[in-house]
Amino acid sequence: MRLEFYAAGVSQASFLDWKVRLLEDAQAAELEVVHSSIQETPEMLREKLPVVLDELCSIPEQRVQFHSADAEQLCAFAYVNYQSRINRDWNASLYFPSKEAIFLPFDEKLVSRRVAHLYYREGTSDKIYHLYLTQSLTDDDYSVISRYGRRDRGLQQTEKVFASHLEAAEKEWIRLHHDKLQKGYQVGHPTPPQQLKLALSF
Repeated sequence: MRLEFYAAGVSQASFLDWKVRLLEDAQAAELEVVHSSIQETPEMLREKLPVVLDELCSIPEQRVQFHSADAEQLCAFAYVNYQSRINRDWNASLYFPSKEAIFLPFDEKLVSRRVAHLYYREGTSDKIYHLYLTQSLTDDDYSVISRYGRRDRGLQQTEKVFASHLEAAEKEWIRLHHDKLQKGYQVGHPTPPQQLKLALSF
């Protein structure tokens, strides 16, 4: 099994410091970790990893691959390290290639096949809307999760479950995404403090 970690906008010094400790921890856990710089063009990345780019809202510069035959151990190890970077304000994403989805920072049992971070600012209005098309790792359920509210305030959440109906979930995600764009929302990325609040709000 393989998982991939992507980071954007992280200083080289910070990344190298983390990599040293990561490799030590991986060796102790008998896991294989491989680091490589991103060589693909933005166009290639957009075609290959659209959900990662939508989560980061930028082009990643660093990639770390986690390998192990023990899927449960691998997921736990990779997620803990991913969460530790989110908690340090990194712009990061943990990708599950076999599902073409990313792990969510607020629920380790969900992966997201589609992501959008949308923002609306006009006059006194300053709103946030996070939209996810998720898949459970424990069953075949799909959900569309919306988290929304005013900036710097607690976000509300709605979730619509579609059981095993991926096509219906995708249609709902597209409908909500289109509706927000029509209302003037712009695609963006949460600042690190907001990303941290999102991770800790559950």
